[in-house]
Amino acid sequence: MLAISVDPPAVAPPSADARSIALLRRARERGVTTFDVARARFTDRAERMLATAFPSPDPELGVILGRSVDTLASERDLHGNPLGAPDLPGLLRESLAQSRRRLGPLAVSIVEWDSTSGETTTAEADPPMPPPWDVLGADLAWSIRIPSRINSLPGVGAIRPLYTGELSLLNDQVVRLFEQAEGGPSSALIARDPFSGGRLDGSRFAAASVPGGPGGRPVDVRRLHQEFDPILRLGFLTKHRRRTLSQAALRFVVAWPWVATVVIPLPTPERFDEVLGFGSSPPLDTEEWAQLGFVK
Repeated sequence: MLAISVDPPAVAPPSADARSIALLRRARERGVTTFDVARARFTDRAERMLATAFPSPDPELGVILGRSVDTLASERDLHGNPLGAPDLPGLLRESLAQSRRRLGPLAVSIVEWDSTSGETTTAEADPPMPPPWDVLGADLAWSIRIPSRINSLPGVGAIRPLYTGELSLLNDQVVRLFEQAEGGPSSALIARDPFSGGRLDGSRFAAASVPGGPGGRPVDVRRLHQEFDPILRLGFLTKHRRRTLSQAALRFVVAWPWVATVVIPLPTPERFDEVLGFGSSPPLDTEEWAQLGFVK
């Protein structure tokens, strides 16, 4: 149920890379078979790190890549061919070939397609640009990113792809999109951001509580209340200490039958067993679902 995103910084000491690689291998030992670089800030480094972590062929492993018209155009310009109408299928084939070279023996299993430019797409905007369906072949799947502030799933004709969207205890918009689909949900979701930007696993709070350096602005208490008061209202999910809030957050997401997998950041060593072992925590019960506003 869990996929792990790989997002290394542009530059890191060898010790940091070695620690990340050790954690990726540890995740594989715990049963993780899908790794994600679709949202990595430096995709080249992320792909090479995965290749270093898994240098031998492993038919169970798969990687999620991310592509869009914008990123393909940037790659075209970077290689010195900015003129002329873009050959979208050709650009995509070459881009995927470069990723495959960097990934070595690792297989690409899903390509996440983002048809928006930034976050300008709304329900009234033009339909999102579909990907060139015939490029991938039978061994790959498309995943269509769900733009924010949208009232229905992006139409893709007769093809029923995976979708990718954010889903968490603090952001359940996609629940309505899938649960209200006529005839029930006919597609599956790759769920992102289950910890709601770090608010549900504590990482955002840890960052917000660290004082700034000389000249840094003081902590804005009002903003902290806006950020974290919604978290306090979820206290009933952990009051019996049967699970942590991180585990409750994952339990909420995986409970929806149309969720194919949940993408999480690579856990720190201190939180590794807690997060990857969330399955040993109890599922949300009927009363807890009711308090969240759902009937289960």
